[in-house]
Amino acid sequence: MRFRKPELIPVLFILCATALLSALGAWQLVRLGWKETLINTVSAAQSMPQLEKLPESLDGLAYRSAVVRGTFANDKALRLVGRKKDMRAGFFVLTPLVLEDGRAILVNRGYAEEGHENPAAGRQEIHGVLRPPREKRPFTPDNDVQKNLWFYEDMAAISATTGLTLLPLVVEATGKGKKNLQPIPSDGKITLRNDHLGYAVTWFSLALIGLIMFGFYYREPQNKA
Repeated sequence: MRFRKPELIPVLFILCATALLSALGAWQLVRLGWKETLINTVSAAQSMPQLEKLPESLDGLAYRSAVVRGTFANDKALRLVGRKKDMRAGFFVLTPLVLEDGRAILVNRGYAEEGHENPAAGRQEIHGVLRPPREKRPFTPDNDVQKNLWFYEDMAAISATTGLTLLPLVVEATGKGKKNLQPIPSDGKITLRNDHLGYAVTWFSLALIGLIMFGFYYREPQNKA
């Protein structure tokens, strides 16, 4: 099989495209390893006994089930923008809980429709899952502190806004919601999508297809006898 000599610009284009697509595929393989490690970490943490009391250090306790006891600072509640299926527009209610030992931790009490965020007064016992704060993603809007609209959990900014030094993990309250009472807590299930292998195969396939098409385009037709 013989090929025509390609022009410079098409060669540069196919080389750059192949390099870019291959890099994206390799990046997805890195993300695949990271996601599999995270899934294993979550699974191992969820299989461990529930923490009946938070220790001094929370290192290594992400995704553990825990019970926390204290009093909510309802006047410092925050609204995390989100949506719950089959419910009207509202927010996830983030409220600092002042623990019995004097420390404070942020609790995601669950989803409440606009104007239905019922406070919880008095001493509370919250069953939930410890998790890292939600981080800002590339297309996530900036938090609007003045309007109390939060799109991610910037713990430094939340601590400054509430005037409390918050612990580095968030408690995702779990349990069954009470009738006509909001916010509605989480069911406690942690589901992590892992599509990175599929994405990697897609990028590598596109790189290969591009090279094949490039080769066919410059292939010299065979002379018929």
